[in-house]
Parts: sequence; C-alpha cells; structure tokens
Amino acid sequence: MAKAETVKSSETLACGFEAKIRDARYLVGADRFTVTFDNGKEYSFLRSLLECDDGSDVTKVEVDAKRFFFHVSQASGNKYEVPWDRVLHESEPSYPYFRGRRFRVQGAQDIGKRITKLRKAKGMTQAEFARACGILRPNLSRIEAGKHRPTLETLEKIAAALRLRVVDILARR
Repeated sequence: MAKAETVKSSETLACGFEAKIRDARYLVGADRFTVTFDNGKEYSFLRSLLECDDGSDVTKVEVDAKRFFFHVSQASGNKYEVPWDRVLHESEPSYPYFRGRRFRVQGAQDIGKRITKLRKAKGMTQAEFARACGILRPNLSRIEAGKHRPTLETLEKIAAALRLRVVDILARR
C-alpha cells in the first residue's frame, strides 16, 4: 500500500494540533477529500495533490482504527493511506509545514517582467542594455518577453549590467 508523504511523525505532534482523525470523506463532484479531526476542525484538499493517487475512481475511504490516517481504495486496485500531518500540510495555514509557504519558482514571464522593470528604472533602452550585458538584443528581447528562461550565467551578466545581485532580480518585493 502506498503512503502519502508524511511530513512529521505522529509521535511528535506539532503544538496545538490534534492528530486523531474522526472522519474522512471523498467529495466526488469537487474531486477533493474532506477530513474532520477530533477537535472539530474540518479540512479539505484536492485529491490531485497526492502523488500516489492514480486518477481512477475512489471506491472507498476509511479511517484507520488508531485514527492517525485514512485509507483510500481506487477502482484500479491502487490503495494508499493519508496521515493526519499530510492533511494539515495541504490545508492548514497555521501548520508549520503548510505547503503554501513553499517558495514558488518564478516562471520565465515573471523573470522577464522583473528584468524589463529594472532596465527601465535605470533608463536604458533594450539595445543599450543588451550591449552592457554582453548578450544579443534579440536574446534579451526573448528573455524580457518571457519566451526564454535565462541561465544562471545570463542572469549574472544581467545583474552585473544592472549593478545588482542575481537574488535582487529574482526576489519578489
């Protein structure tokens, strides 16, 4: 039986969180699980967030006898279990390991917009900036348009031309 990734052992409970699951349900139309803990709190998260789910119909959801996780059975025969901490990881913002706190990797468009904004703030045309970076203007144009994600080497050249650090280009402010 596959296990959904456990974030923290059930023996070491995060302060203020109840580990015992009272009820777990699968909402077919919403394609999500809803889990109620003993403390009355109810959490809901998308089924697609679980790597071990193969996408076939969910046929059974059952809370384990010890109530630290719930079992999921699928039409394909795939079975897995979801521990209490994975539920909190996916859906409780005050949980220290909440997924929403993960660093989101910036896409090419985000990076391109940031570079364009920084270049314009320095009062440089695209051609002037390309010469200062030591890269061809069409390549810079593709980067700024978000059609190409620059390599670290290219980001270092861009940062040097802007007299900034690479982190200053990538950091969200």
